[in-house]
Amino acid sequence: MRPEHTLPSYSFGGHEIFDTIGAHTKRIGTKAVIIGGDTALSVALPVLQPALERDGIEILEIIHFGGECAFEVAKEIANKESAKQADFLIGVGGGKALDTTKLTSIELGDVPVVTVPTIAATCAATSEAIAVYHLDHTFADVAFMKRPAVHTFIDADILVKAPSRYFWAGMGDTIAKHYETHMATRGRDLSYNVQVGLSLSKMCADPIFAHGREALTANEQGERNRLFDEIVMAVILTTGIVSGCMPGDFNSTIAHAICYGCAEDPKTEEEHLHGEMVAYGLLILFAADQQWDQLERWLPVYRSIGWPTKLSELGLTTDDIPMIVKKAASVRDVVICPYVVTEELLTEAILKVEAHG
Repeated sequence: MRPEHTLPSYSFGGHEIFDTIGAHTKRIGTKAVIIGGDTALSVALPVLQPALERDGIEILEIIHFGGECAFEVAKEIANKESAKQADFLIGVGGGKALDTTKLTSIELGDVPVVTVPTIAATCAATSEAIAVYHLDHTFADVAFMKRPAVHTFIDADILVKAPSRYFWAGMGDTIAKHYETHMATRGRDLSYNVQVGLSLSKMCADPIFAHGREALTANEQGERNRLFDEIVMAVILTTGIVSGCMPGDFNSTIAHAICYGCAEDPKTEEEHLHGEMVAYGLLILFAADQQWDQLERWLPVYRSIGWPTKLSELGLTTDDIPMIVKKAASVRDVVICPYVVTEELLTEAILKVEAHG
């Protein structure tokens, strides 16, 4: 069992949630550096910056991070004088901006972080995990903060206006969290934290199965409703809690391994989102693990929501299977599986989904 575990702290609502930002940051200081992407900063700063100023929080610098979460980028930001002087960092944006902020925090010796997600695509805002890439955009490693962000401000008024493809992909990544954690922990002696995470992981899948299409429609129309809000919370918060309850290796298995395999194709990596590829990878998990009932159960939902069910929808063909499975069978994600995951097993699973999907 981990010697300590900090659960995510969050505020959820509309723009009004920033009225309390000072109350959540006063214990960590008054000097901040904001890190984010261009688009994210353009939509968040008009509501975030006045709130910071009202609460006497000095913004030392607003850093446009450049688009990739890489060790080199985090080191460059951490070497800035403003970052060295900051009491805390504020990450604004999608997963890569938030992960860059978290990685910079580690470079600075675990400076506290506040997160403001502007798309509902990942649990990066509430998770300790950091997906690190090379500057050429290929996957490098996973790093971990010692604890999650001090506080996460989830402004659904911003999120519902974001391009719906990010929420669409985020839901795909979220449902995989339930199935991958259960696969990784199968047959193991489980700690209290892991049991809590497994119990909560059901909330990563069930709401999306029942109401994912309606929530996506709300985002497409730019109008918040209860279903949109609830599934945003599943994507950003529930998944982050489950992730934090798990030892790092328990967080992903075949679905993510297949994602990394598909991303070996440069065009696929560039044109398709992480959660989209993970959603496809989950179908391969079902086939490889012979969860045929789950495959049959989810395929109609996939078709309704528009997640890929065939390689062609990711710009790939059966000729790419050797590339996909070579990478997928080599990554750390499959080591935790309850049996040896081979290239042959994954090849057979992909072909079955091709015939089935």
